[in-house]
Amino acid sequence: MNIIDRNALAWYVLRVTYQREIAASKVLEELQIEHYVPTVRTRIRNEKGVTMGWKTEPLVHNYIFIHDTYENIKKLKHGKLDYLRFIMGKDDTGLLSVPQYVPDKQMADFIKVVRTMGSKPVDPNIDLRKGDKVRILTGPFEGVEGVYTRMPNRHEKRVIIKIEGVAAVATVAINASDIEKI
Repeated sequence: MNIIDRNALAWYVLRVTYQREIAASKVLEELQIEHYVPTVRTRIRNEKGVTMGWKTEPLVHNYIFIHDTYENIKKLKHGKLDYLRFIMGKDDTGLLSVPQYVPDKQMADFIKVVRTMGSKPVDPNIDLRKGDKVRILTGPFEGVEGVYTRMPNRHEKRVIIKIEGVAAVATVAINASDIEKI
């Protein structure tokens, strides 16, 4: 992890205490600060298993991504959002503890995969190996970069977008001919 200028815009990864990511999101919306809370819609079922409705809940509990400068987020932490905590990681030397941030391209890919639903058949004849770094060429995930993998106990192949130490998301089944090695 590289050290970034404290006055440069970046996607910082913050921990929210007591699962208050949705509450924090509302405050950030009011302040017009760009942020992202990965969410998923889940079914609400009664005791008989009948679907009663849907609810939106965080995909990754206790985490929020804020696109702002370190200094501005630090002010937020000591004001309206005192329950935010920076996620710390080691710098490239492994000696310093620095706030974790996500590069813009990786964050855009992560958001795109979480928000997009769809499915494509898999071409079993393509010569890709598990762990290859790839870029998706067409479809709803066009431009997304990640790691090619085969899901356990399935014949589907997917691209994994990983944010180190926080979360990883997989695309739905991908047609391997729509992927190139990078």
